[in-house]
Amino acid sequence: MLKSRKFWAYEPCQSFNLKPDIFDNYKVKNKFSEDVQYFYDIIGTAPHPCLKIKQNKSEPQKEPVELQSLEVINSKIDINTLKIIFFMLPYTKIFNMKFISNDWDINNLEYLINALLEKQNNIYYLSYEWNDKLNINGELISINSEEAKNNFAEYFTKEKNLIYKLIKNSKLEGLCLRGDLLGDEAAIQIFEILEKNNTIKTLSLYNNNLTSKCFPAFCHMLLYNRKLEDINLGKNFFDDECIEKLKDNVGKIPMSQEDVVEYNKKVKERDAIIKANAKLKQQKKPENEVPFLYEMMLIQDQNYLVKNKDLKIINLMLNSLTDKCYDSLINIFDNCPDMFITIDNKALTDEHKNQFLDKKSKYYDKMYFAK
Repeated sequence: MLKSRKFWAYEPCQSFNLKPDIFDNYKVKNKFSEDVQYFYDIIGTAPHPCLKIKQNKSEPQKEPVELQSLEVINSKIDINTLKIIFFMLPYTKIFNMKFISNDWDINNLEYLINALLEKQNNIYYLSYEWNDKLNINGELISINSEEAKNNFAEYFTKEKNLIYKLIKNSKLEGLCLRGDLLGDEAAIQIFEILEKNNTIKTLSLYNNNLTSKCFPAFCHMLLYNRKLEDINLGKNFFDDECIEKLKDNVGKIPMSQEDVVEYNKKVKERDAIIKANAKLKQQKKPENEVPFLYEMMLIQDQNYLVKNKDLKIINLMLNSLTDKCYDSLINIFDNCPDMFITIDNKALTDEHKNQFLDKKSKYYDKMYFAK
């Protein structure tokens, strides 16, 4: 056993081979600081800064406050620290993990994602943000650089595939991917996965180089997803046409009598397909696709087509919105009484902005104007 140094250093921690049998033979004391120190005594360096618990100086006789959120900010995180964290997680009250600007080695990131999915833990909120660079062979490569496109595409493809895997299989309720510059294709993949994901309530894709190209996939996701409540799409490149598309995919939309007749016709057609599929299934033949239909709801003698009513908060600040989106915003708020949207302070004219600032207006307190 090496004598523990007084400082933490990435290289010795990353290169040391912390074998599985060390964990098999160690009985946890349920005293976080002591357990952490045990493993770092073996490595021969001080604990990673993220694992230090602050002492309560005003009451030194009491135990340190137990970690509930593990945050790694502007610091690399080595493979052995990850191993120690996931060995100890079941014995802690940590439910929130934040990894911010960490210059990830792709193998370490792969360990993190697989450990979140496969090892016992209580993590339900994860931040992987401002990680637009990977440490590749000791060199930091930006996701938007020509080097990444020409020489290291496989690394960034693997990074994105790990993110998709996490969203598809995890129990996370909140995921922050802020500032990762993932791009439209990655966002489309994420939205397609969210059509079936039934856990994530909060998602941040702030500052990810997203454009109107991925917005149809976002709207299509809203057809099926009934879990997502809060999404941050700020600092991207969405325009007024995106708000027009959003208007058509959220809330309770009034139906005319002609709409109701047409809807009931589609219900009968769908029921006929379902009935025919039952016979095809018995005959072990390919079944026909069943068309999707929104729910129709009768409220005080008025029929409504119920589109996504679960999404409540949308951040669209620092996009390319102008006053042309005003009518669509009003329509969204008419159909979604519980919706709250953030846009830029200068996006609307003062006249239209006052509709949301006037306490007598029915649209008061529906919008936040970010400065």
